[in-house]
Amino acid sequence: MKTLICGGAVCLDAGFVNCDVLLSEGKIERIGENLTFDSNVIRVDATGLWVIPGLIDFHVHMDDRIGGVPLADTYHSGSMAAVLSGITTLIGFVTQSPERSLSTCIAEAEQKVNYRSFCDAAFHLTPTHFADSDWDEIGRLVKAGYRTFKFYTTYREAGLYQDYDSLRRILTRLSALGARVLIHAEDQNRLDEIAASLSLLPEAYSHAWLRLPEIERIAIERVIQFGRETGAAVHIVHVSTPEGAERIGNARTDFEITCETAPHYLLFTEEQLRGADGHRYLCTPPLRSPESRAALTKQAASGVFDIFATDHAAFSREDKDRYRASFGKVPSGLAGVGALFPLLYKMLVLKHNVPMHELVQRLSANPAKLAGLFPRKGTIRVGADADLLLLNPNGSPRPVRSSLADCYEPYVNHTTTLDFRYVFLRGEVVVKDNRITKPDRPTGRHIRAVE
Repeated sequence: MKTLICGGAVCLDAGFVNCDVLLSEGKIERIGENLTFDSNVIRVDATGLWVIPGLIDFHVHMDDRIGGVPLADTYHSGSMAAVLSGITTLIGFVTQSPERSLSTCIAEAEQKVNYRSFCDAAFHLTPTHFADSDWDEIGRLVKAGYRTFKFYTTYREAGLYQDYDSLRRILTRLSALGARVLIHAEDQNRLDEIAASLSLLPEAYSHAWLRLPEIERIAIERVIQFGRETGAAVHIVHVSTPEGAERIGNARTDFEITCETAPHYLLFTEEQLRGADGHRYLCTPPLRSPESRAALTKQAASGVFDIFATDHAAFSREDKDRYRASFGKVPSGLAGVGALFPLLYKMLVLKHNVPMHELVQRLSANPAKLAGLFPRKGTIRVGADADLLLLNPNGSPRPVRSSLADCYEPYVNHTTTLDFRYVFLRGEVVVKDNRITKPDRPTGRHIRAVE
């Protein structure tokens, strides 16, 4: 059965155009003005609504354990919050465990997504073994459609840390394979020096004293150096400092480097960590000063960040509270996937006059391109997956919901007027009037990069 979306303001690659969109067999079949239809076509009246591509959260943690603590959201529950706020594609992470091949870990993660998620989902990969046979496997995975790999310049105790010599070698190998490298940029050596020199109190605010802005800046500068030397395509995740963002912006003419920030760095400050419930706001990198937040927000409005992503890592209330008196043991991460679009629309479009089309690009086409999913995802064009949102931006105010799991809501006092009349995933209506249409039948699939 075909579906014709009529009369909406459609966000095409070049901007908004009043036109119709015909969907067929999960794809966009035709785009034009006053398209005709017969009795076999389902007609959806989009008059007065925006029609935009399904959004992509490029950075989520779901259905996994971090530091031995289970995440509160599975792909099932996390994707419910996501799709209710217009996200139709999630990109999570697969980290190789010591006793398994990377391919085995991917297969296990895939089972958590297929027909359990309400969104499609792709994966960034983190290998932990680098023998010749492991590199052979990595090469096969790149050819099979896994084009993004994440590494860390910190987290020594977690076994994820790559020293700079190792990271340079990894960038060289992955550059030759044509893959993109995501980096969590915090300098472990400087972190160790600060930890040795301070007598830290157990309160949450000590997290900000320990992981100072310079730790991010130093690591970003080293990664930029290696990017220039190796020619690797590099993406810096969750940039939290204006200094780091500035250095990335200045390096763009030298090699392919992109970056993201998350809503919590644009809305919260380290003052959140001073309160009695400061442990609830522990994330890494930590929240920054009011001055840094203001500067980062200006950079976000001016286009410094290629994409916005949540770094969604929700933990249960019980797990967040268990070690509230000792910040180093509190699981680090915030919920955010359901808040991404509502918060950024309110902050950037309404408050800072960022054109809606530009925000949509940073939440759809740009992440799709970085992940190798474009033009299957992230765009309204003939042949693309029919992932679409039909929304009224002037609905009745309602609370923002970052997650539907039993976790603390970071954005408890925030509301949105975005009214999601329809959300389509591959041509099927999955949300209608802000409700999931078939809560007992998720249709999300694991997807890979396209040629």
